[in-house]
Amino acid sequence: MLKKPSGPSSPKLFLDTQVVPLAANIAGSLEVALDRVAARTGVRPAMILAGATGLIGLGLIRLFTHRSAANDRFDRI
Repeated sequence: MLKKPSGPSSPKLFLDTQVVPLAANIAGSLEVALDRVAARTGVRPAMILAGATGLIGLGLIRLFTHRSAANDRFDRI
Protein backbone atom coordinates (compact mmCIF):
# COMPACT_ATOMS: atom_id res chain seq x y z
CA MET A 1 0.00 0.00 0.00
CA LEU A 2 1.00 3.59 -0.51
CA LYS A 3 2.05 5.49 2.54
CA LYS A 4 0.38 8.80 3.14
CA PRO A 5 2.81 11.54 4.13
CA SER A 6 2.31 12.89 7.61
CA GLY A 7 0.82 16.37 7.82
CA PRO A 8 -0.75 18.55 5.14
CA SER A 9 0.91 19.28 1.81
CA SER A 10 2.94 22.43 1.37
CA PRO A 11 0.34 24.26 -0.77
CA LYS A 12 -2.45 23.42 1.70
CA LEU A 13 -0.32 24.59 4.60
CA PHE A 14 0.38 27.86 2.78
CA LEU A 15 -3.33 28.40 2.08
CA ASP A 16 -4.32 27.57 5.65
CA THR A 17 -1.70 29.75 7.31
CA GLN A 18 -1.36 32.69 4.92
CA VAL A 19 -4.18 33.14 2.42
CA VAL A 20 -7.26 32.24 4.47
CA PRO A 21 -6.40 34.43 7.49
CA LEU A 22 -5.56 37.34 5.20
CA ALA A 23 -8.85 36.99 3.33
CA ALA A 24 -10.78 36.77 6.61
CA ASN A 25 -9.06 39.89 7.96
CA ILE A 26 -9.78 41.84 4.78
CA ALA A 27 -13.43 40.76 4.77
CA GLY A 28 -13.81 41.70 8.43
CA SER A 29 -12.25 45.12 7.98
CA LEU A 30 -14.48 45.81 4.95
CA GLU A 31 -17.52 44.84 7.00
CA VAL A 32 -16.52 47.17 9.84
CA ALA A 33 -15.86 50.01 7.40
CA LEU A 34 -19.24 49.44 5.75
CA ASP A 35 -21.00 49.50 9.12
CA ARG A 36 -19.25 52.73 10.13
CA VAL A 37 -20.09 54.46 6.87
CA ALA A 38 -23.70 53.31 7.13
CA ALA A 39 -23.95 54.62 10.70
CA ARG A 40 -22.47 58.01 9.79
CA THR A 41 -24.49 58.59 6.63
CA GLY A 42 -27.75 56.98 7.66
CA VAL A 43 -27.86 54.97 4.45
CA ARG A 44 -28.49 51.24 4.59
CA PRO A 45 -25.36 49.09 4.12
CA ALA A 46 -26.99 47.23 1.23
CA MET A 47 -27.41 50.48 -0.69
CA ILE A 48 -23.80 51.50 -0.07
CA LEU A 49 -22.59 48.07 -1.16
CA ALA A 50 -24.77 48.14 -4.29
CA GLY A 51 -23.51 51.60 -5.21
CA ALA A 52 -19.87 50.65 -4.69
CA THR A 53 -20.31 47.49 -6.73
CA GLY A 54 -21.97 49.45 -9.51
CA LEU A 55 -19.18 52.01 -9.59
CA ILE A 56 -16.52 49.31 -9.70
CA GLY A 57 -18.37 47.56 -12.52
CA LEU A 58 -18.75 50.80 -14.48
CA GLY A 59 -15.06 51.55 -14.02
CA LEU A 60 -14.07 48.09 -15.26
CA ILE A 61 -16.32 48.37 -18.30
CA ARG A 62 -14.89 51.77 -19.18
CA LEU A 63 -11.35 50.50 -18.66
CA PHE A 64 -11.80 47.50 -20.94
CA THR A 65 -13.71 49.39 -23.64
CA HIS A 66 -11.06 52.11 -23.59
CA ARG A 67 -8.33 49.51 -24.04
CA SER A 68 -10.09 47.81 -26.93
CA ALA A 69 -10.70 51.18 -28.61
CA ALA A 70 -7.04 52.10 -28.16
CA ASN A 71 -5.95 48.77 -29.63
CA ASP A 72 -8.21 49.33 -32.65
CA ARG A 73 -6.62 52.73 -33.25
CA PHE A 74 -3.12 51.28 -33.19
CA ASP A 75 -4.07 48.43 -35.51
CA ARG A 76 -5.14 50.90 -38.23
CA ILE A 77 -1.76 52.66 -38.29
